[in-house]
Parts: sequence; C-alpha cells; structure tokens
Amino acid sequence: MVKTDITQIVTLGIFIFAYILIFSGKMDRMTAALIGVITMLAAGYALHFMDFEDMLDYVNWEVIILLFGMMTFVGELARTGFFKFLGLKTIKLAKGKPWLMFVYLTTITAVVSMFIDNVTTVLLMIPLTAEACEMININPIPLILGEAVFSNIGGTATLIGDPPNILVGIAAGLTFDAFIVNLIVPVISSIIVSLILVKLIYKKWLKSEPKNVHELMKIDEWTYVKNVRKMKILLVLLLIMIAFFATGSYTHIPVAFVALAGGTIALALSKKTPEEVLKAVEWPTLVFFIGLFVLVGGLQETGLLTQMANAISSVSSNPFIIAIMILWVAGLSSSVVDNIPITAALIPVVADLNATYHTSMLWWALVIGADIGGNITPIGSSAGVISMGLAKKIGYDIKNKEWTKMGTTTGIASLVVGTFSLFLIALI
Repeated sequence: MVKTDITQIVTLGIFIFAYILIFSGKMDRMTAALIGVITMLAAGYALHFMDFEDMLDYVNWEVIILLFGMMTFVGELARTGFFKFLGLKTIKLAKGKPWLMFVYLTTITAVVSMFIDNVTTVLLMIPLTAEACEMININPIPLILGEAVFSNIGGTATLIGDPPNILVGIAAGLTFDAFIVNLIVPVISSIIVSLILVKLIYKKWLKSEPKNVHELMKIDEWTYVKNVRKMKILLVLLLIMIAFFATGSYTHIPVAFVALAGGTIALALSKKTPEEVLKAVEWPTLVFFIGLFVLVGGLQETGLLTQMANAISSVSSNPFIIAIMILWVAGLSSSVVDNIPITAALIPVVADLNATYHTSMLWWALVIGADIGGNITPIGSSAGVISMGLAKKIGYDIKNKEWTKMGTTTGIASLVVGTFSLFLIALI
C-alpha cells in the first residue's frame, strides 16, 4: 500500500474528527465511531491505503468474542439476584457504621470488578447502596463515589476486569496470571492509600449517626435471590472459567473461547428466550469497539503511530523512563476522555516501543495509567460516567467538586503508587 504525507494528514484528521464526535456528547459514541469508520474507509479507497478487507483485518475479533461471552454470562448471573444478595449481606455485616460500610462495600466492589466488568458491578451495587443509606439516614454520596473509584482500581488487577485490560492483554498476548502477578501489588497498595485518603477527606461524614439499623438488619438478603440453584451453578461455572483464565499459559486455551463457552452455557441454562437473554449484551459497546479498531487501523496503515513511537523513544534510551511516560500520558489522557479509546490508540504505539525495548513493563504502565487515571475526573472512565448518571437518576446529583474531592485525590495518588510499582514490576 502507498503511504504518503497526504494520507497521514487525512487519516489523522479523520481520527481527530471521529474522537471529537465521540466525546462531544452530541450523539451516542457508537454512531460517532461508525461515522469515523465510513469516513476512514472512504478515504482509504480514495487514497489507496485501506480497503474493506484491510478494515476487517484490523478488528480484533477475539476481544469482541470475549466481551460478548462475558456480557451474556454476567447478565444471567445478575438475573439470579446474586449481586443484590452480596451487596445487602455486605451492608449488614457493617451494621450501618459508615466507615465499615465504606470499607466493606468498596472492597467488595473492587474484588468483584476483578472478575466482572466494573460497569456492570456499579450498576448493580449503587441502587442497593443508596436504598440502604436512605433506610439508616446517612448520605450515600461518599459510598457511590467510592464504589465508582474502587471499581476502576480493582478492575486493573485482571485481564477481564476492565475493557482496556482486555484490549491490552489480547493485543500483547499477556495471560490472566501475568496480570495478577504484575498488578496485584499496585492494586492493593492503591486501595490502601485511597482508604487512608478517604478517612481524611470524609471525617465529618464518618461521624454520621445511623438510624433504624435494626430495620436494616431484619431484611433477609435471600429474598433478593430469585433462583438459588441457578445462582450456585453459575457461581461454580464462574470459578471454573476463572481457573481456565488463570491457567491459560499452560492449557493454551484462549480467554475468548472460555468466555464464549461460559456465556453459551449460561444461555443454555436460562429459561428465557435467547432474545431476552441477549438483552444483557451491550451491542452498541461491541460496535463501538469495532469502530475504534478500524480508526486506529487507519493510523497504523499510514505509519503515523510508528512515528509517534519513534518520537517517544527518542526522549530516552531507558525503558523505565519510557514506562513512566506511558503511564502518565495514558493516565492524564484518560482523565479527560474515556480510557477505552485512549487505550486503543496507544496500543500500537506501545507495541512499536516494545519491539525496541523488549520489556512487558511498558504494557503494565499502559494498563495502570489507563485504568487508574480514569478516576481523576468523572468522565475519565465508563464506570465513572455510569455512576454519576445513575446517582442523578435515583435522586443524588453529584457535583464535579464532590468527585474532585475523592476521585481526583485518590486517582493522582494511585498513579504515584503505580509509578513506584514499576520498580517492582521491572524486577519480576
């Protein structure tokens, strides 16, 4: 294919145009991405740098299949009432004490987000949290913010915890167990640092005196479970899936196949029609991912991303310095725009850099930056956007100032923790 300065200028212009549309909020992001795809493909035909077959080659179908399988599985598990059961059980263990509620709920959210998409986690946890807080007459906003922030931190630890991880893991060939080994320490450290900061930030809220706790304790969490047998079967299935994810480097079974198999089994166990079950699949999100792959593919095809990688590598010959740059570029970029498209754009750049430096530390820097940097602003991650919107829907209009107090503080602190963690990752 012919690559000229004109093609690079055109593809960069289309890419920027598409991203402006995506983040403008004037149309849904799927439609914006598709407009970018059509424009990029039209330019590809006109300037001879991309055709329809090239476009399909740039789509990472393994990512799409993995997301589809997990969405189907999680949808069925949610339908059993498991997440409501888990949330209420956690709230009751705290006995209405604000600090214990914060620690328990955010920790549970972080842990669940390691294995279940964090957007799904906050969608299920926040309404129940708000309901319980109203019952005992305490302000739920710190808890809602905590669940959003900690879902991003927890999701950093595993291959399936956050969409950017899936993108990086499959593109770089990183295994599930490699994520755990390299990222569990920075994740746990970030959680501890964030909890310390929250205790300082919300001193007054932590002194709130809950009321009607006895009413909360009377609620039977099992009443939320609609199908105990199915819930238990799906939880066993989830453990089996996690075992296959964790042993992928030995079994050589792709994570996408495991996710698809789990989703298919959940579909077979359901008494609902396939049409009803598949409502849990976020089809616009899948199409959005396809669009991102094509847009980034256009930049790759014209050599722009390779040039960007060369520019970064010219700053220093030290891979550690390059890793720190990647972490903070990804982190600060993800604080202004959604971390999924930022990750998609940076993956080819890091791949080129990795060909020079031959260290997986660059990939871990990208994951930490993209995932945790999304906490700095309410629009930096899908979980943050969803949490703010859901809170407003149930009657709590959280102002940006409130997010800044917790999210920005813990987000920057976690990026600092991640930066120091690169020393440890370099030794692994």
